[in-house]
Amino acid sequence: MDKKVILIYDRIENGQFVPNGWSKDCEYFIDSNKAGDINKYIQTYKVEPIVHFQLELDVSNSNNTIIPKLADEVDENFIYPVEQFGAVEKLIGEEVGYEKYCFLNHIRKSTLQKIKDKKGKIVIFAVEESRVTVNNLVFLHEQLEKFEINPLSVIYLTGHNWSTEAPYLGWCDINHKQDRIKMINSHSQLHLKGNDLLKSIIYADVDEPEEKEHGGYYVTKDTTVTYEDIKKFQNKKRKHQFLCYNRRLRPPRYVLLAMLYHNNLIENNLVSFDLTKPDIAGSLGPNGKVHKPTVAEIVGKTKLYHKYISYQDKLVKMSPNTVDYEDLTKVMGPGCENKEPYLNSYFSLVTETAFNEELIYCSSEKIYRPMLHYHPFIVQGSPYMLKNIKKLGFKTFSPWIDESYDEEEDCLIRMELFTTEIKRICSMSVDEMHNWYYEMEDILVHNRNLIYNYGEKYNSYLETIIYDIL
Repeated sequence: MDKKVILIYDRIENGQFVPNGWSKDCEYFIDSNKAGDINKYIQTYKVEPIVHFQLELDVSNSNNTIIPKLADEVDENFIYPVEQFGAVEKLIGEEVGYEKYCFLNHIRKSTLQKIKDKKGKIVIFAVEESRVTVNNLVFLHEQLEKFEINPLSVIYLTGHNWSTEAPYLGWCDINHKQDRIKMINSHSQLHLKGNDLLKSIIYADVDEPEEKEHGGYYVTKDTTVTYEDIKKFQNKKRKHQFLCYNRRLRPPRYVLLAMLYHNNLIENNLVSFDLTKPDIAGSLGPNGKVHKPTVAEIVGKTKLYHKYISYQDKLVKMSPNTVDYEDLTKVMGPGCENKEPYLNSYFSLVTETAFNEELIYCSSEKIYRPMLHYHPFIVQGSPYMLKNIKKLGFKTFSPWIDESYDEEEDCLIRMELFTTEIKRICSMSVDEMHNWYYEMEDILVHNRNLIYNYGEKYNSYLETIIYDIL
């Protein structure tokens, strides 16, 4: 590609660009790896950063066609990248406590004027996130109008979210908004997670056909399960049935925890959660109490509803329930891989970001994590996730797992199907589950190899999207 794409940044500190949208009043801390020190930021300012660097571009290459520059050096035909960290509500100042951190408040005045004059575009890179609702886009649209930025000058690049754009455009029609934010969906989170795998392994020189068939690589950082591990553990029974990671405790994840507690499935399995830290449990509802209407929506106004609500105090007493990281505030997004929990369990319960919201096929990196570690999975998420990842070439686990929950749009019924299947699988004996796992070996190998292939295309995939924007 011959076209040059210019990315502009407002600030340089200590010889490095600072992510756009970084608060003018906040220092940009650098860690030992020359990356943004997120934990130090949180400790210092008592809030999470709203932006960070996601783009892995080789800016040292003189032949590179994507070029970063200071904003003062460029007058037109530029992209102003805003690389979202965490929830979109924080980035746009919609969440209580983050109003002053809205990225629009921290665009340099001279840069803002160029954007107002339509000389460049703001591109919000939310490739590590998928959960953006029509209400979020409406709020952002209204914020842009306050700053006198034409919404046509803004592009929102998300991971996997295929159902938000249409209702947003409907809102624009009803409210006679001709100028609209452009939303671009991508499969970037798939490439991102594959890139995590790519970083953890290198190719080995192997002659055995079987080893080449299964990737021909070995782990250098010892963070992901290898095919050698799978064969080595074939004669060893695993201690736990399933692994279930939970960081930010949104109400649907609380319902899952309550369901597991109700069925005595937490104590002997690997389930991470912490209802004691405000920044972890803060998404539950007002004052850290679980949002009862959401629980009712997912399980109905039944005896079960009252039991699930009552379990909060018990789950608090069990907190923090640690699987690998004692401090869950340090586990954010990509990376953070640890193979031991996967080797000590037979399948993953994946708690996706969206469950009861009106989102279809809204997925994050979470659904791809088990693939790195040869794990089958059941997903508490939005409808049609499994159906759509099969279109990407992945295989799922029917008939070993009843996946009928995936095509059920009613979240109450979907939760019932999901719960029934977990209880059925967990009723297996250790020998039955061990055999059940290894019967799916070919699928696990296929998914692992395919996500590696997607990882190899991570940089080129993002660059192609960037080229197409201008």
